[in-house]
Order: sequence, then structure tokens, then C-alpha cells
Amino acid sequence: MKYSIGEFSQIARASVKALRLYHEKGVLVPDFVDPESGYRYYSQEQVGEARVVASLKELGFTLAEVKEILDSCEEDGDLVERLQEKRRELEKRVKRFQDSIADIEWVVSGQFAESGLADAGEAVIEKSLPDLLVAGRRMCGRYADAGEGFRTLARRAGRYMTGKPMCLYYDGEYREDDANFEPCFEVKKVVEHEQLHCRELSGGKALTLLHRGPYECLHESYAKLFAEVKRRELKVLCPSREVYHKGPGMILRGNPKKYLTEIQFLVG
Repeated sequence: MKYSIGEFSQIARASVKALRLYHEKGVLVPDFVDPESGYRYYSQEQVGEARVVASLKELGFTLAEVKEILDSCEEDGDLVERLQEKRRELEKRVKRFQDSIADIEWVVSGQFAESGLADAGEAVIEKSLPDLLVAGRRMCGRYADAGEGFRTLARRAGRYMTGKPMCLYYDGEYREDDANFEPCFEVKKVVEHEQLHCRELSGGKALTLLHRGPYECLHESYAKLFAEVKRRELKVLCPSREVYHKGPGMILRGNPKKYLTEIQFLVG
């Protein structure tokens, strides 16, 4: 018994467009093709084959992979190794999607949005900084590499982050290519991951200054802060901190003139 492509489409629950593609790729070749009209006809035995193709596609196999499986496998036992390999491939894809979702959530959450500091002055202010539970990623390199550190934090600890991103600086001096610093976020709970360091960051007495403008001009605010430290005859404790109340996003750079960076020196 022969079925036209339309009839076979209804029986096999596959669209005519899909059946034509299967034929083109050599996955499911019609039982007979009329040489004059070009009409395709299928046999009853091909119904099961069409459903196998549909099942393998639902499991994530490409048509090329389906063809290879049909050519080399006869029973489910022959599929075990291929299914395990496909599972590993899909797990990697899921991981990439999860990372993308974490990045999107970080952007949407407005980590770099203004936080009511629009009217704050640019004078040195003495504060008592609280102890914070933070997740950080210690790095050695160029200061510009901090962005990748923040991305890693967002992906590994995004749902637990709170507050603004900050960076800790451990050198006590400016370094070109081998700076020792740590992008970090306050978190709601301890986060376990090999790429992160989660612990309590001690607070204390601090002198702070809110810098408005591009990072290239941060040295001007550092000079003001160090001058005040000297005037009060205090000592800066390591690490110093930069808190990014408003800065470049993960996608758009934004207007550097509107960046708001709070420099924090713990002092003793």
C-alpha cells in the first residue's frame, strides 16, 4: 500500500515540509517517486521510521546525526553511547544558557544604577563601615581586567548578590600589569565555588570620597583623600576599596561623566 506525501504526513504526524527535508537529506527516502510527476509515495513500513526520526530530533539530534544513527543502529542498546554523548553536549549548552541568564539578570537588576547619591557632595566624609559577607575573585593583572572578574561573580553568585559592586586593592601603589586586586560583591549567604572566595570583610573607621566622572580622573580624588589622611595623621589600612555606584554596564559603556565611584580608605 502506498501513501501520498499528504496522507503520509497525517499518518506519521510530520509536516509535508519536514518530509521533503528528510528526503533531501537522505534521512527518510520515499518508497517510490513518480519519475514524471515527481510525486512522493511512502509505504506503511515507513511510518515507524518517520516516528523514530521525530523522536531522535526531539532528543536534540541533528538530521545528519539521525541519518548516521539509522544507518548504524538497530536497537536501543546501540544508542546508549550516542545518547550519553548528546546528554553531555546538551549539559554544556544548558550551562551556557544559564550563564547568559545570569548576565541578563545582573544587567536588569541595575547593579550600576544610581543609588540616591545625586545630591551627595564631593568632600571627604568619615564613616564607620560595617562588616560584610562578600564573594570575591582575587586577580593579578591590569585594572581593566576587573570587568571579567565581575562577570564571573555575576554568573557564579548572581542570585545571592546584594548592594553595589566593589573592588579591593592590595598593593598600596599603582601597578601597570601585575596589580593585585579583587572584584567582589556583598552576598546574602556563603557561596561555594572554586572560582570565588567567600568570607567576612571587616569594616571599621574609614575616610571616603565620592568621585564623579571617568575613571581616568580618579587620581584627582585619590589626591584629595590622601591629603586628608595626612592632615589627620592617620594610616591607610590595606586593602583600599572602590565602590561603583554608577559605572559602565556589561553591554553599554554609558556616559563616563556620570560615573559615581566611592573611594574608601580604612584608617587607623
